[in-house]
Amino acid sequence: MEWLLLFLVFGINVPVWSVFSILRCLDERRRPASAERSAPPNRLRPADVAVLIPAHDEELGITLAINSTLRLVPAVNVHVLADGCRDRTAEIAAAHGVRVLELNPGRGKAGAIEEAIEYFQIIRRFAAVLLVDADTEVGADYLTHALPMFDDPRMAAIAGYVRPPWSPEDHTFTGRLLTSYRARLWTVMQWMRYGQSWRNINVVPIAPGFASMYRTSVLPKIDLNPPGLIIEDFNMTFELHHKRLGKVGFSPSVNASTEDPDNLPDYYRQVRRWSLGLWQTLRRHGVWFGRFWFATGALMLEVVTSSVLILGIVAGAVLLLLVPLTGGWALDWPVYREVHAVLAPWLSPFDLAVFLFLPDYLVTCVAAVVRRRPSLLIYGVGFLFVRAVEAVATMWTFYRMWRTRSSGRWTSPRPPTPPEDEAEGLPALPAKPGARRVVLLDAVRVAPVVTVVALGVVGVLNVLLVAGLLLATVTALTAWHRPGKAGLQVSSSGAGDPPPGRV
Repeated sequence: MEWLLLFLVFGINVPVWSVFSILRCLDERRRPASAERSAPPNRLRPADVAVLIPAHDEELGITLAINSTLRLVPAVNVHVLADGCRDRTAEIAAAHGVRVLELNPGRGKAGAIEEAIEYFQIIRRFAAVLLVDADTEVGADYLTHALPMFDDPRMAAIAGYVRPPWSPEDHTFTGRLLTSYRARLWTVMQWMRYGQSWRNINVVPIAPGFASMYRTSVLPKIDLNPPGLIIEDFNMTFELHHKRLGKVGFSPSVNASTEDPDNLPDYYRQVRRWSLGLWQTLRRHGVWFGRFWFATGALMLEVVTSSVLILGIVAGAVLLLLVPLTGGWALDWPVYREVHAVLAPWLSPFDLAVFLFLPDYLVTCVAAVVRRRPSLLIYGVGFLFVRAVEAVATMWTFYRMWRTRSSGRWTSPRPPTPPEDEAEGLPALPAKPGARRVVLLDAVRVAPVVTVVALGVVGVLNVLLVAGLLLATVTALTAWHRPGKAGLQVSSSGAGDPPPGRV
């Protein structure tokens, strides 16, 4: 059972792709970065890039997305697709001087992109297209690092790097838990993606639709809007690999920030939508021979098995809790007594704490160091709960993938609502507490759990340290006493005797 719990935390894909990520880091240290090399005469320029921003009722967040893209390209290169909007999205976009295409009724995200590419003649007018969600803020240096990657003629697309924002004062405790977990998830997944995109490996499973680029020359060969799919980015990436249209690049320097759901219903709906889109894409493209499908198939197999394990552990733990909850009466039930006898040795509190909770928390510690976000150590105590929610969504959509068809319409997570303006005669909302104060209050709430976890982590590290020192000592002593390897060999028969063996 201990091995199953450790598999649940680390799996197979994370260690394997971590090795490739480390190799890529070492390789790129001795090779000059593409942005630092001399620019070829045909390098793409910002004027060669079109920006498409699909939006559905996004009046609260569209300004941030537009302004971030206007730092990269001229206003005439930015195209906002108001897809079935019933608010002021189109009006606000037009006030920024960008091109606006209103679609009524809405076509869905993929349908809106397909319509805009034809209506604005994107393929004829531009060499590359940047797809940006309406709740995304594109990094100021996005094109500075992305365009040199297109110097490689094999590069067909570039996957954006998610830079999760952190504004704890704008969210409830549940929102801070969910956004913190998503920050850890992005850290792990993008570390894997870094290895998956190394040189000639090219097995990146998705170029996320929040901020990714494509060569316009490959767009006519991609089926952008196949019927029945709920999301477009998985399908577009699979199209590139299945039809061998080119590589998918990835670099942490090509980044943008995007909003994550901050409440449990929206989070569950988003995970369910993403999972269903992935299963639908797998069903549509089927199986083909190649390293991309081998890598993606291994990843999907691990997703399913880990989800089943999580749900099984949750169900088993609930059954075992019936004993203390009923004061031991549950053991008098004939069927339950046999079930308890089977589950109790496999799901002991010690095994769950040492081989599941602590390893999962160690991953959080690493993410906190990488992200330079100590607050992850506070919210990390609840990440297994979020993983259980994701497991439910994954398995439910796995069951529904053969029965569900979609128009592709979507709703983005809502940005925080701004306070009312006193100039309009309305009372302003009370000032929000500072981010540090909010996190400190949450730390007080979970202080007992964090203390126990910290002691457990320190205990595990101490055991590993002692074991490492003992192993090093034994190895050193063995090497010292090994004949013919180290040290001066002294003969017992006298200094002048020849050494044993053949001369």
